Amino acid sequence: MDQRPSGRRSALLVGVAIVAVAFFAQLYFSHSDSQPVVVRQDRILMGTVWSLQVVPSGQPHDATEQTLDQAFAEVSRIDRLMSEWKPESPLSAINAAAGTGGIEVPAELVDIIRRGIRYGDLTDGAFDITWLGMGKLWHFDQAFTPPSESQVMEARSRVDYRKIRIDGNHVSIPAGWKIGLGGIAKGYAIDRAADKLREAGFRNFLVNGGGDVLVVGRKGEHDWTVGVRDPRGGPQDLVARVRTDGAVVTSGDYERFRIVDGVRYHHIIDPRTGRPARLCRSVTIVADQAERADVLATSVFVLGPTRGLQLVSTLPHVEAFIIDSSGKRWMSEGFQRIAEFASE
Repeated sequence: MDQRPSGRRSALLVGVAIVAVAFFAQLYFSHSDSQPVVVRQDRILMGTVWSLQVVPSGQPHDATEQTLDQAFAEVSRIDRLMSEWKPESPLSAINAAAGTGGIEVPAELVDIIRRGIRYGDLTDGAFDITWLGMGKLWHFDQAFTPPSESQVMEARSRVDYRKIRIDGNHVSIPAGWKIGLGGIAKGYAIDRAADKLREAGFRNFLVNGGGDVLVVGRKGEHDWTVGVRDPRGGPQDLVARVRTDGAVVTSGDYERFRIVDGVRYHHIIDPRTGRPARLCRSVTIVADQAERADVLATSVFVLGPTRGLQLVSTLPHVEAFIIDSSGKRWMSEGFQRIAEFASE
């Protein structure tokens, strides 16, 4: 699992620009003779930059701004509910009650924990929401040194999603264990923000949560375009551009890492071994929902190209693009139809 706060990815470029600076609560409009009016607002939420872009369909400017505020408020609400990093969140309350018999929490949180468990079953444990039980074993600050095998094994003993117990809205975990929803909650928040935009009548928009992107409809006469970064290139070096109506999420080994004695140690941890996954450099998932894409980007990275593509082939409305540890490109058949590729 991803050993980091939920806002972790800068792998995707929207159009040809990188979302690099947050304009707090700033609303602005852009258009040209060949482009429609696009209303955009950026904020920092979940520890990363979020950007909402909408193409109004007759909505007045005040109503558009109000809707964007509501969508951002929904993201903030989900963060307050599901963040493992906020001590006052209900999820943190579950973790604080580990080993005491558990506590009652809101049904919405129980539902996403249940889905996390199902994703664990679907991926044969490559996705495990108890990854946080490993604590700060893998920290990538300036003082980083690879942990010992005994340290890894001790931390890994507190990771197994099957040990979560749910009875109604009552959730309990063993002593010393913790649940982390960083690999699923941001995708869920993106979907919920999109729901707010749809409910207000918007049919053409983009939601970008720190590089995890959901696009709906079109940008005037043009498709929304999401660029996929070269995992061994610079931030603006692309290997592909994706045109789709759905979610595009990438996980890569270049986001948080340290190289020690020629070995790259990165933040995407295989919960089954307690060590960084070694089979991929990056995985891009295109799906109908951001939550699903969020989960599968990490899971397929852990599973590797062969098993990962096998999993994707069993799921409706899901495509994958994988760059393995040697730099070889793998992809599902459907991905080829929605992407334009840079030369290798």
